[in-house]
Amino acid sequence: MAAEPSTPCKPMRHPHLRRSVLLCGVLLLAPTAQATLLVQVAKAVSSSDPVAVPRFGPAPAGQPTIARIVREDLRYSGYFHLIPPGLYPADPHRPQDLQAAPWAHTGALTLALGSVRSSGQHYRVQAYVVNLLDDRVIAARRFDGDAASYHQMGQDVANLVYRAVTGHPGPFRGHIAYVDAQDGQFRLQVAASDGWNPRTVLRGRIPVISPAWSPRHGHLAYVSYRHQHSVIYIQNLRTGRRHEVPGQGAALSAPAYSPNGRYLAFARVWAHGRTEIVRLDLANGRERVLTREGTVNTSPVWTPSGRHILFVSNRDGSAQIFQMDRGGGQVRRLSFAGGYNVSPAISPNGRWISFIHADGGVLSLAVMNRQGRDLRVLYDGANCERPSFAPDGRLLLFNTHHGGRKVLAEIAINGKGLHFLNLPGQANEGSWDFL
Repeated sequence: MAAEPSTPCKPMRHPHLRRSVLLCGVLLLAPTAQATLLVQVAKAVSSSDPVAVPRFGPAPAGQPTIARIVREDLRYSGYFHLIPPGLYPADPHRPQDLQAAPWAHTGALTLALGSVRSSGQHYRVQAYVVNLLDDRVIAARRFDGDAASYHQMGQDVANLVYRAVTGHPGPFRGHIAYVDAQDGQFRLQVAASDGWNPRTVLRGRIPVISPAWSPRHGHLAYVSYRHQHSVIYIQNLRTGRRHEVPGQGAALSAPAYSPNGRYLAFARVWAHGRTEIVRLDLANGRERVLTREGTVNTSPVWTPSGRHILFVSNRDGSAQIFQMDRGGGQVRRLSFAGGYNVSPAISPNGRWISFIHADGGVLSLAVMNRQGRDLRVLYDGANCERPSFAPDGRLLLFNTHHGGRKVLAEIAINGKGLHFLNLPGQANEGSWDFL
């Protein structure tokens, strides 16, 4: 969402055309200047880990090969440089078939090789990761599945390479939720982390925003409309059933699950712009209002330990990121650089906070450490929204604009590997799941 002038929120007469009530807390915090839309072509940036991925074997009809999946995942992770396949001297499938000397001329230090065997709809993928400096196999694993799980097996191979080389768990397994808006309809979608094979969870002409995963993957909380104001629904992904979070006559927004899944934090928007953070016990339905400032308090996000909640408030005069304990006490301000810092997301390892930062007239994607220091802008090419960390804490999903439409993009926290997901329509409101 591009920045808008600070104005009070009014009741919506046409919820399918506008979402002002739904984002009331955020609009009240928006900077007064209209941000400029810029577009930058994404490109992968070389890093210190050059890797080659020869062909593994065929893929099911209509699907990319294992080698292609692995190459693209690693290329856009921000921590690998992919050697072009045209430079490969061969396509070995087993370590004993490898002749290391010719590979020295390619510049590759790591080789990911393997094979694909199929029998009917069953596929077996054998993968090896070889250190070309000493011709040593540093990781090996076999994956089995059907045609429907073939793509995920490719991402499992990418994770195997990622961990063998970097020492960190790979970010590729898992799913993202997002909203696809096109032709007057809104579709809440769930897809693989690279956007592959999206499936529709909810479809309709009423806007949907802010999907939030439960820690056990079985539920999505999201915001939509009912009775001309915003409400939060919790939907069971297996059964399709959903229920509404009690709103007590007020608009609700920005749901966030606690790490143990017991609580849901959200923002409740009262009359005259007062917005408070509420904690709901999902087991017994009891609520606790965590902020009582009479100002705008929104965008809660839990720390990995579940002991603290980050949120956005204008209590000091501008939109900034704060922290409080899970009971609402011990409030302290974390962001100080600039007059507009919103939409915090915290990495699963608790080391980094990503957020949206007003920078030179553009809403940029930024990151700072857990103490609120060392701010770095990762992407300032267009107005950004809603960062979400991958389970490994080193890759970010966010909303931005590219080619005249809303898109989802991913970038590593080192600022490398920027790319836009190839999704139809106006894709936004992305959220990476818990693992």
